[in-house]
Amino acid sequence: MDWYYAQGKEQKGPITEAEFDDLVASGTITSATLIWHEGLDRWRPRSEVVAGLGLVDETASEPASLSPEGEYSAGVEPCRECGRSFATEEMVSYADQWVCADCRTVFFQRVKEGVHGAGDLRYAGFWIRVGAKFVDGVCLVVLGLPNQFIAPSISDPTVGFLFSMTFSLLIGLAYTVFFLGRFGATPGKMALGLKVVRADASPISYMRAAGRHFAELVSYLILLIGYIMVAFDDEKRALHDRICDTRVVRVK
Repeated sequence: MDWYYAQGKEQKGPITEAEFDDLVASGTITSATLIWHEGLDRWRPRSEVVAGLGLVDETASEPASLSPEGEYSAGVEPCRECGRSFATEEMVSYADQWVCADCRTVFFQRVKEGVHGAGDLRYAGFWIRVGAKFVDGVCLVVLGLPNQFIAPSISDPTVGFLFSMTFSLLIGLAYTVFFLGRFGATPGKMALGLKVVRADASPISYMRAAGRHFAELVSYLILLIGYIMVAFDDEKRALHDRICDTRVVRVK
Protein backbone atom coordinates (compact mmCIF):
# COMPACT_ATOMS: atom_id res chain seq x y z
CA MET A 1 0.00 0.00 0.00
CA ASP A 2 1.33 3.42 -0.95
CA TRP A 3 0.98 6.34 1.44
CA TYR A 4 1.00 10.11 0.98
CA TYR A 5 1.51 12.70 3.69
CA ALA A 6 1.49 16.49 4.03
CA GLN A 7 4.63 18.34 5.13
CA GLY A 8 4.06 22.07 5.44
CA LYS A 9 2.19 22.94 2.27
CA GLU A 10 3.81 20.19 0.23
CA GLN A 11 2.49 16.72 -0.61
CA LYS A 12 4.99 13.92 -0.05
CA GLY A 13 4.76 10.39 -1.45
CA PRO A 14 4.06 7.85 -2.54
CA ILE A 15 5.99 5.92 0.11
CA THR A 16 5.79 2.30 1.19
CA GLU A 17 4.42 1.17 4.54
CA ALA A 18 7.96 0.46 5.73
CA GLU A 19 9.04 3.99 4.82
CA PHE A 20 5.88 5.31 6.45
CA ASP A 21 6.69 3.49 9.70
CA ASP A 22 10.26 4.84 9.62
CA LEU A 23 8.98 8.42 9.27
CA VAL A 24 6.60 7.85 12.19
CA ALA A 25 9.45 6.50 14.31
CA SER A 26 11.67 9.47 13.46
CA GLY A 27 8.93 11.97 14.30
CA THR A 28 8.63 13.32 10.76
CA ILE A 29 5.06 12.07 10.64
CA THR A 30 3.22 12.91 13.87
CA SER A 31 -0.26 12.14 15.10
CA ALA A 32 -1.42 15.46 13.60
CA THR A 33 0.14 14.94 10.15
CA LEU A 34 -2.42 14.58 7.38
CA ILE A 35 -2.07 11.30 5.50
CA TRP A 36 -3.86 9.55 2.61
CA HIS A 37 -3.97 6.25 0.77
CA GLU A 38 -6.45 4.77 -1.65
CA GLY A 39 -8.41 3.13 1.13
CA LEU A 40 -9.32 6.47 2.73
CA ASP A 41 -12.09 8.72 1.55
CA ARG A 42 -10.06 11.87 2.23
CA TRP A 43 -6.93 13.23 3.90
CA ARG A 44 -6.98 12.75 7.67
CA PRO A 45 -4.64 13.23 10.68
CA ARG A 46 -2.69 10.07 11.41
CA SER A 47 -4.28 9.94 14.88
CA GLU A 48 -7.57 9.12 13.13
CA VAL A 49 -6.13 6.32 11.08
CA VAL A 50 -5.14 2.95 12.49
CA ALA A 51 -2.15 1.95 10.35
CA GLY A 52 -2.64 -1.22 8.38
CA LEU A 53 -6.35 -1.50 9.30
CA GLY A 54 -7.74 1.64 7.71
CA LEU A 55 -9.95 2.31 10.74
CA VAL A 56 -11.08 5.94 10.70
CA ASP A 57 -12.71 8.18 13.26
CA GLU A 58 -15.77 9.31 11.34
CA THR A 59 -16.39 12.23 13.72
CA ALA A 60 -13.76 14.31 11.89
CA SER A 61 -15.32 16.81 9.55
CA GLU A 62 -12.48 18.83 8.04
CA PRO A 63 -12.90 18.92 4.25
CA ALA A 64 -10.12 17.51 2.07
CA SER A 65 -9.64 15.96 -1.31
CA LEU A 66 -10.33 12.37 -2.34
CA SER A 67 -7.01 11.93 -4.08
CA PRO A 68 -3.41 13.10 -3.66
CA GLU A 69 -3.80 15.26 -6.74
CA GLY A 70 -6.52 17.31 -5.03
CA GLU A 71 -6.31 20.20 -2.60
CA TYR A 72 -4.73 18.12 0.11
CA SER A 73 -3.64 21.01 2.31
CA ALA A 74 -7.12 22.02 3.49
CA GLY A 75 -7.27 21.76 7.27
CA VAL A 76 -3.51 21.62 7.83
CA GLU A 77 -0.92 24.37 8.16
CA PRO A 78 2.74 24.59 9.14
CA CYS A 79 3.49 26.19 12.50
CA ARG A 80 5.03 29.65 12.08
CA GLU A 81 7.59 28.91 14.79
CA CYS A 82 8.67 25.26 14.53
CA GLY A 83 7.61 24.50 10.94
CA ARG A 84 5.80 21.24 11.81
CA SER A 85 2.40 20.58 10.25
CA PHE A 86 -0.77 20.32 12.33
CA ALA A 87 -4.51 20.25 11.75
CA THR A 88 -5.74 23.83 11.99
CA GLU A 89 -8.30 22.84 14.62
CA GLU A 90 -5.34 22.18 16.95
CA MET A 91 -3.63 25.52 16.21
CA VAL A 92 -4.06 29.22 16.91
CA SER A 93 -4.40 31.73 14.07
CA TYR A 94 -2.86 35.18 14.37
CA ALA A 95 -2.47 37.73 11.54
CA ASP A 96 -2.73 35.03 8.84
CA GLN A 97 -0.17 32.89 10.64
CA TRP A 98 -0.73 29.52 12.33
CA VAL A 99 0.95 28.54 15.58
CA CYS A 100 0.89 25.13 17.25
CA ALA A 101 0.04 24.63 20.92
CA ASP A 102 3.69 23.98 21.86
CA CYS A 103 4.91 27.25 20.33
CA ARG A 104 1.97 29.48 21.28
CA THR A 105 3.50 30.96 24.45
CA VAL A 106 6.84 31.76 22.81
CA PHE A 107 5.17 33.20 19.71
CA PHE A 108 2.91 35.62 21.57
CA GLN A 109 5.76 36.67 23.86
CA ARG A 110 7.71 37.66 20.75
CA VAL A 111 4.69 39.47 19.35
CA LYS A 112 4.49 41.42 22.61
CA GLU A 113 8.19 42.27 22.38
CA GLY A 114 7.85 43.38 18.76
CA VAL A 115 9.81 40.50 17.20
CA HIS A 116 7.54 37.83 15.69
CA GLY A 117 9.97 35.09 14.77
CA ALA A 118 13.32 34.22 13.24
CA GLY A 119 11.82 34.27 9.76
CA ASP A 120 10.67 37.87 10.27
CA LEU A 121 14.03 39.33 11.30
CA ARG A 122 14.99 42.51 9.47
CA TYR A 123 18.65 43.09 10.23
CA ALA A 124 19.79 46.62 11.01
CA GLY A 125 22.44 47.98 8.68
CA PHE A 126 25.65 49.85 9.34
CA TRP A 127 24.48 53.47 9.24
CA ILE A 128 21.37 53.12 11.38
CA ARG A 129 23.52 51.40 13.99
CA VAL A 130 25.98 54.29 13.80
CA GLY A 131 23.05 56.61 14.52
CA ALA A 132 21.99 54.55 17.52
CA LYS A 133 25.56 54.54 18.80
CA PHE A 134 25.68 58.34 18.49
CA VAL A 135 22.51 58.73 20.59
CA ASP A 136 23.92 56.34 23.20
CA GLY A 137 27.14 58.36 23.22
CA VAL A 138 25.20 61.53 24.06
CA CYS A 139 23.37 59.70 26.85
CA LEU A 140 26.64 58.44 28.31
CA VAL A 141 28.15 61.93 28.22
CA VAL A 142 25.21 63.20 30.26
CA LEU A 143 25.46 60.32 32.72
CA GLY A 144 29.20 60.93 33.02
CA LEU A 145 28.90 64.61 33.98
CA PRO A 146 29.50 63.95 37.71
CA ASN A 147 32.85 62.48 36.75
CA GLN A 148 33.88 65.84 35.25
CA PHE A 149 33.54 67.46 38.66
CA ILE A 150 34.69 64.71 41.00
CA ALA A 151 37.87 63.53 39.27
CA PRO A 152 39.51 66.99 39.00
CA SER A 153 38.82 67.58 42.70
CA ILE A 154 41.04 64.65 43.71
CA SER A 155 44.44 65.99 44.73
CA ASP A 156 46.48 63.02 43.57
CA PRO A 157 46.51 63.04 39.72
CA THR A 158 47.04 59.27 39.50
CA VAL A 159 44.14 58.53 41.80
CA GLY A 160 42.01 61.07 39.93
CA PHE A 161 42.83 59.39 36.61
CA LEU A 162 42.07 55.91 37.95
CA PHE A 163 38.80 57.14 39.44
CA SER A 164 37.79 58.76 36.16
CA MET A 165 38.55 55.61 34.15
CA THR A 166 36.77 53.33 36.63
CA PHE A 167 33.74 55.60 36.76
CA SER A 168 33.46 55.72 32.98
CA LEU A 169 33.85 51.95 32.60
CA LEU A 170 31.22 51.19 35.25
CA ILE A 171 28.73 53.68 33.83
CA GLY A 172 29.16 52.19 30.36
CA LEU A 173 28.78 48.63 31.66
CA ALA A 174 25.72 49.40 33.79
CA TYR A 175 24.09 51.35 30.95
CA THR A 176 24.51 48.54 28.43
CA VAL A 177 23.67 45.60 30.69
CA PHE A 178 20.59 47.20 32.24
CA PHE A 179 18.97 48.37 29.03
CA LEU A 180 19.86 45.35 26.88
CA GLY A 181 18.97 42.87 29.60
CA ARG A 182 15.73 44.62 30.57
CA PHE A 183 14.46 45.98 27.26
CA GLY A 184 16.64 44.35 24.62
CA ALA A 185 17.76 47.79 23.45
CA THR A 186 19.68 50.80 24.70
CA PRO A 187 17.98 54.23 24.48
CA GLY A 188 19.81 54.87 21.19
CA LYS A 189 18.49 51.64 19.69
CA MET A 190 15.01 52.30 21.07
CA ALA A 191 14.98 55.73 19.44
CA LEU A 192 15.74 54.21 16.03
CA GLY A 193 13.52 51.15 16.38
CA LEU A 194 16.27 48.57 16.89
CA LYS A 195 16.59 45.62 19.21
CA VAL A 196 19.26 43.07 20.13
CA VAL A 197 18.08 39.45 19.97
CA ARG A 198 19.42 35.92 19.65
CA ALA A 199 19.59 34.18 16.29
CA ASP A 200 16.16 32.61 16.92
CA ALA A 201 14.68 36.04 17.78
CA SER A 202 14.56 35.29 21.51
CA PRO A 203 15.60 38.05 23.95
CA ILE A 204 19.10 38.17 25.40
CA SER A 205 19.86 37.71 29.08
CA TYR A 206 21.66 40.13 31.39
CA MET A 207 24.68 37.82 31.31
CA ARG A 208 24.79 37.83 27.52
CA ALA A 209 24.34 41.60 27.55
CA ALA A 210 27.41 41.89 29.78
CA GLY A 211 29.39 39.55 27.54
CA ARG A 212 28.37 41.56 24.49
CA HIS A 213 29.53 44.78 26.18
CA PHE A 214 33.03 43.41 26.75
CA ALA A 215 33.12 41.81 23.30
CA GLU A 216 32.31 45.22 21.85
CA LEU A 217 35.52 46.56 23.40
CA VAL A 218 37.36 44.12 21.14
CA SER A 219 35.54 45.53 18.08
CA TYR A 220 36.67 48.99 19.17
CA LEU A 221 40.28 48.10 19.97
CA ILE A 222 40.99 46.53 16.57
CA LEU A 223 40.67 49.89 14.83
CA LEU A 224 36.87 49.63 14.63
CA ILE A 225 37.13 46.71 12.19
CA GLY A 226 34.65 44.80 14.36
CA TYR A 227 32.04 47.48 13.66
CA ILE A 228 32.85 47.75 9.96
CA MET A 229 32.09 44.03 9.57
CA VAL A 230 28.37 44.95 9.77
CA ALA A 231 28.53 46.39 6.26
CA PHE A 232 29.77 43.09 4.77
CA ASP A 233 27.95 40.44 6.81
CA ASP A 234 24.80 38.76 5.45
CA GLU A 235 23.08 39.18 8.82
CA LYS A 236 24.65 42.59 9.52
CA ARG A 237 26.65 41.22 12.44
CA ALA A 238 29.48 43.08 14.06
CA LEU A 239 32.36 41.11 15.57
CA HIS A 240 30.75 41.30 19.03
CA ASP A 241 27.49 39.97 17.57
CA ARG A 242 29.38 36.97 16.17
CA ILE A 243 31.13 36.36 19.49
CA CYS A 244 27.88 36.48 21.50
CA ASP A 245 25.50 35.03 18.88
CA THR A 246 23.33 38.14 18.75
CA ARG A 247 21.60 40.09 15.96
CA VAL A 248 20.52 43.72 15.82
CA VAL A 249 17.12 43.89 14.16
CA ARG A 250 14.52 46.47 13.20
CA VAL A 251 11.26 46.34 15.13
CA LYS A 252 9.56 49.29 13.43
